Amino acid sequence: MGLGLRVSRLPIAALLLVGLGASAWVAYNHWRGRPVTMSEARFEAYARARFLREHPGDKPLNWAIGAAAERFHRAKPMGKFVLSLKPGKWGNDCSDFVNCVIDEGLGVKARFKRGSGRHLVGESFVHFSYVLWDRKSPLRPGDILSVAHSPWYRPYEGANWHVGVVGTDGMVYDFVKLRSWTGPRYGRHTTEWFVQHAKGKLDVAVTRLRPEYAYKLRPVIPGPGHY
Repeated sequence: MGLGLRVSRLPIAALLLVGLGASAWVAYNHWRGRPVTMSEARFEAYARARFLREHPGDKPLNWAIGAAAERFHRAKPMGKFVLSLKPGKWGNDCSDFVNCVIDEGLGVKARFKRGSGRHLVGESFVHFSYVLWDRKSPLRPGDILSVAHSPWYRPYEGANWHVGVVGTDGMVYDFVKLRSWTGPRYGRHTTEWFVQHAKGKLDVAVTRLRPEYAYKLRPVIPGPGHY
C-alpha cells in the first residue's frame, strides 16, 4: 500500500484528498478514466474483468514490480547503503530500493540504470493507493509493505519506518544495513517476520498500484509534480 515510500506519504495523501473539492474530485477521476459513480471495489472488479478479457494469459502489472524485487534480490545492484532521512535528500536505503524496484518493474528503469538520482514512478501519488493494513486482507505481488518498527532490531521510541516489496512468491524483499554489519543485506522474509515488531493498529501500511494501472486501463506514464 512507497508507501520510498516513506510514511510521511500517508498524511500527505490524506490531506491532498481532503483538500479536493467535489467538482475537482469528479474531474480528477474523469481524467484517470475511473467511473466516478463506481465504488472502489466495483471499479476493481470491472478493471479486472476487462483485463482478463483484453489480456488473456497475462499478469496484472503489479506482478512486474514483484518480479523486479526478486531480480534485485539475486543481482544485488544497489551498491553502498546510504541512509537518508531528510526530505529532498536522496539516499540509497530501504526506501530507495523500493522506488528502484517500482521503476524497474514498471518499465521506466531504476534510477541507477538511468544515471539519475530521481525516481520516475516510485514516489508517485497518482499511481498508488495507501491504506493501513488489517493483517487479514491478502497482500499481492508488488505491494509495498511499510512497518513502524523494523523486524531487524527491537522496537524503540522514535524508530524509523522500514519498507519492503512483496514478490511474486509472496515473500517480502528488502535492502537494509545495521551499524554492526560490514555491509548491507538483501532480505527475503515471510510477512509474519517482517511485521513482527509492528504491533499497533497504525504500524503497518500498504502501498498498492491502482487498478487502472495494474490492469492496464491506463498506461504508466510519469508526469511532473507527482514525485
